Amino acid sequence: MTLRKRATAGVFWVGISTAVNTVFRMLIRYVLVRMLLPAEFGLVAMASMAIDFLQMFRELGFASALIYRKGDVRKAADTMFISVMVIAVVLFGLANLTAPLVAVFFRAPELTTVLRVLSLNILISAFGQVQFSLLAKELAFRAKLLPDLVPTIVYGVTAVALALLRFGVWSLVIASLVDAILTSLLSWIVVPWWKPHLRFDKQEAKELFDYGKHIMGSSLLVYAITNLDNFFVGRVLGEEALGLYKGAFDQANLPATQISRIIGQVLFPAYSKLQDDLEAMKRAFFRTLHYVALIVTPVTFGMIAFASPFVITLYGLNWAPAVVPLQILSVYGLLRALAVNMGSVFRAGGKPHWLTYIAVFRLALMGIFLYPATRYFGLVGVSTLSTLISIGDFAISAALTNQVIHGRLADYVHALWEPLVFSAVGALAAWWLFSRLAGPHDFIALVIAATVLVLVYSTLALALDSELRRLIAGLLVDADEIRRRLNGSSS
Repeated sequence: MTLRKRATAGVFWVGISTAVNTVFRMLIRYVLVRMLLPAEFGLVAMASMAIDFLQMFRELGFASALIYRKGDVRKAADTMFISVMVIAVVLFGLANLTAPLVAVFFRAPELTTVLRVLSLNILISAFGQVQFSLLAKELAFRAKLLPDLVPTIVYGVTAVALALLRFGVWSLVIASLVDAILTSLLSWIVVPWWKPHLRFDKQEAKELFDYGKHIMGSSLLVYAITNLDNFFVGRVLGEEALGLYKGAFDQANLPATQISRIIGQVLFPAYSKLQDDLEAMKRAFFRTLHYVALIVTPVTFGMIAFASPFVITLYGLNWAPAVVPLQILSVYGLLRALAVNMGSVFRAGGKPHWLTYIAVFRLALMGIFLYPATRYFGLVGVSTLSTLISIGDFAISAALTNQVIHGRLADYVHALWEPLVFSAVGALAAWWLFSRLAGPHDFIALVIAATVLVLVYSTLALALDSELRRLIAGLLVDADEIRRRLNGSSS
């Protein structure tokens, strides 16, 4: 199978997994927000920030280094496994020792126990780290379908059941542990061709670290960037405000999060195989940018237009203060989704340190302006600051991407203008209709408006976007080829 077909298949299988995961998690979240308080979500968010920080040190960037490596990687995989497990034990201990300090920082005494229990995820998830890296390296994303979907379903069922039994915040904590256990167990099932050997090679570790340190460095900075606002909101405004902000942020970034899961998993390994053919990488980059924009822009415009009825109808009045932050952060989410592709180019082009430079720029601005934005302007101030900085972040990332693939401003305009225009027209048509239908039955009006947005946008895209039509034609040809092969094998 050619690289293009392997990458296409990877996008297909990761896309299926991501779509099912997204829909199911959205449904679960909409159920849980009706059963739990914003403060309870805020408490878990506080604990998750601490756990996520420690998780950054678990594999030292070895996962990306393993994917980038050429040739036989079995010895490197064994070295990575031992490293990850030893580090996980150390990090688990640190989490338990520092839990009281984290609780004092956020002025939430109940956080100590929550953090200690949730820290078990550090140990549990370490068991599957190497397996998932090997799957990504081989673009074997079909095999990930099972460990991606089953834990999500079990998580949702567990969380809702415990919430019904009035477990409160522990509904989320216990469900998270169940999710991690199932994911790790299934990773051993779907990667039967590799089992760890207890061997540690210093040279392999050095080579992995020499590449991975840049990834780890940028990941640490990205963590600081994406969580610094949460730290300030939690510390300055309290756990309820953090629950509201995190809810708005997660909803606004849902398209970006899922797109990055698909694109990040598939394109970095695919681009790595194109590192000696920059022209092919350039074509793949802008084609992917266009496809990402086609998916994300209508969601973004729709969220901006209908944030208020969406939040009030689905989340309830308790979440009304999240409306304006959601609208502002939707722009941030759009830019983040479009920039995912750029990070893959940096890493595949042998420039992972550029990720660090961009992260330092963003962190510096956040460090200067975040406290006054939070202290004097609340959730709206934090949301606005994050979005403004993301604009500069995107511009710098695009400029650096051009240095790798020799892109031009015209290439970006060509890739983005159609999705943006089509989305704006669709959102305006939907809002015009909604403003005439809205009343006591806002949910029905919201569904009708969303349908109109999708129909108008899809019609314009199919009629006027030649790249989309070529993609659909290619998929139909591939489907026909698969069907002929299946028919031939059965005869």
